[in-house]
Amino acid sequence: LNALHPIYSQLYKKALPRNNKTEPLTVHVGFYVESLGNFRSTEMTFDMDLYMYMSWQDIRMKHNHSDYVLINDKSILEKIWLPDLYFANARTAYFHEVTVHNFNMFVSPDGVIAYGTRVTLNLACHLNLQDYPLDRQKCLIKIISYAHVKSEMNATWFADGPIRYNPEIGLPEYHIVSLEHDYCNGVFHYTITPNSSRVGDFSCLLGMVNLRRAIGFHLVQSYIPTVLIVAISWVSFWIDRRAVPARVSLSFTTLLTLSTQGNGIRYALPPVSYAKAIDYFYGGEL
Repeated sequence: LNALHPIYSQLYKKALPRNNKTEPLTVHVGFYVESLGNFRSTEMTFDMDLYMYMSWQDIRMKHNHSDYVLINDKSILEKIWLPDLYFANARTAYFHEVTVHNFNMFVSPDGVIAYGTRVTLNLACHLNLQDYPLDRQKCLIKIISYAHVKSEMNATWFADGPIRYNPEIGLPEYHIVSLEHDYCNGVFHYTITPNSSRVGDFSCLLGMVNLRRAIGFHLVQSYIPTVLIVAISWVSFWIDRRAVPARVSLSFTTLLTLSTQGNGIRYALPPVSYAKAIDYFYGGEL
């Protein structure tokens, strides 16, 4: 390889560990959600701050110490092979570097590596708003290998509690129902050139955040005021029928108030092509 180009000697040092040439490298993955929030319905995104944990074996990292060796120097980390996993539905992502790069790596005597780092993500989440504001949402977190097919590197969840979260997380708009894990393995095109491409089976990890919308805000801001406005409009039935201006002005005021309230709610939501539960409610009130 060195005869081809000097860069190949550097690539070999950070090549995929092949502990067993007949079996793929197994990478165990899990994460702990530290914080969750900033849901933006119009953009269908949310933010998540998590500690990501990975473990795999690299026989090149074996040593003769009796205990784990700690690595927390970024310059050393850059010389070690790391799984090329990425968050497929993340719009933006970054590592934390205050006050130092937030990571640790422990290497056992037999070369088993435990790697942890802190990541903040802005994730896309498709919202189904047909039952809004009595809806439930499922936001996904997809983790896929960028370059290695499943026959080379197989990403899998830790067996014991791969996804956990901070019990103190409090969301103003949602209640966290559960966090689940699954797999989304699929076949994708890669090595794409103008004349050809290859098709491979990639391992894909799927995290699911199940949410239930809190009804309290809409109860106070939408349902109760709307019912009271409609009840007040019934006063027109007790106004003298000869007082036409008073009866008409009360009806028009009620109509304009309900329309303004309905438009205010719609401005906070994406312009979907179907009617929501709140639309039927305001339509019935009108």
